[in-house]
Amino acid sequence: MSFLESYRLELETLGPIHVGTGEAFPAYSYLVDEAQKEALILDAGRLLELLSETQRENYLQAVAQGPKQAQKSLQSLWGGGLLDPTPAIVRRLPATPAFINTVKNATDAAGLEFRPLPRSPLGAYLPGSSLKGALRTAWLFKRVVQQGRDIEYKGRWQWGQKVQGGEWPLIQLPERISTPVAQAFEALVLDYVTERSPNLHRDPFRQVRVSDSEPSENLLLNRIGVFHPRGQMDQTVILAEMFRVGTKLQATLRLHVGLAQQRHKDTVSHAISAQALAEACREYYLEVLHLEREYAQNHGLAQALKVYDAMAQRLEAEEYLFPLRIGFGSGRMSIRLALLLDGEEGQEPKTRKTAGHSSPKDGFPLGWAIARLEPY
Repeated sequence: MSFLESYRLELETLGPIHVGTGEAFPAYSYLVDEAQKEALILDAGRLLELLSETQRENYLQAVAQGPKQAQKSLQSLWGGGLLDPTPAIVRRLPATPAFINTVKNATDAAGLEFRPLPRSPLGAYLPGSSLKGALRTAWLFKRVVQQGRDIEYKGRWQWGQKVQGGEWPLIQLPERISTPVAQAFEALVLDYVTERSPNLHRDPFRQVRVSDSEPSENLLLNRIGVFHPRGQMDQTVILAEMFRVGTKLQATLRLHVGLAQQRHKDTVSHAISAQALAEACREYYLEVLHLEREYAQNHGLAQALKVYDAMAQRLEAEEYLFPLRIGFGSGRMSIRLALLLDGEEGQEPKTRKTAGHSSPKDGFPLGWAIARLEPY
């Protein structure tokens, strides 16, 4: 066996995917072309150079009044034939009608700023950290289920009673979860806990490396809404740049299998193989998919059901594929091991985030992709 194994991690998005950067793209740095259904992303400095002295002064006064006035000022100059923004255009992004209508009807910054994707000079990409996080969550689920024992917190995390009859173990949470408490949970499950503090040298995911995806320009500016069964959150709006449904992305996964062959006290706690990772993802995310499909059936989320059915058909037809849930809007059921949480924390949330429609009920579920691993 070689010390290093390399795989292509090939992804196809079945729902729109957004991974945030913590930034918000301002209203004064883009124009909406409603006829072409796209947004013109502008270099704000170059834009100012295109304006006459009077136009520049009026525009800066509009900016000082807030993003809505800034957007109106730009649209007015352009619509009146007083501004050709072409030299300031950095790129053009397709925009959904839901995005365009939200911008047109916005009254404040929240309805005008959009969240960009991570971007290199070659284009937008999925961060390897997001992909690795999805793999790690599935592996944690697999380890807890294999252990077959509840997990309790009594000043520290510990394994509890064995479960009976093939039932899943339950995780009994403390009143407050701090970062050290969450890290200690992972240390217990992945077997790198010690009496004093987690021994990070033994974290088995030291042997897993995932690169950022190759860049893609198959993008879309979209509206994210929040579905609530009684419509209580229909007016909640988030604008974001995202990968379109059907986007194909590729990253590299490397397994440092030699680490698991070492015998000193600071090597990884156990080996992880590519096949076992894929099986863990298939097992975990299919359970998440099943719960989301039930929710969609109960509340008549027709577009979401189409996505779930398409995913189930692909996974049934091609056994080497496995599902992943990535990025913003993935929901606590997929990113927090909520399938195993005891008590109220383990209950399904009452809301779902969707994208692509002014009515959240008719939007696409976020974050779903199917993947496969191919040896290099």
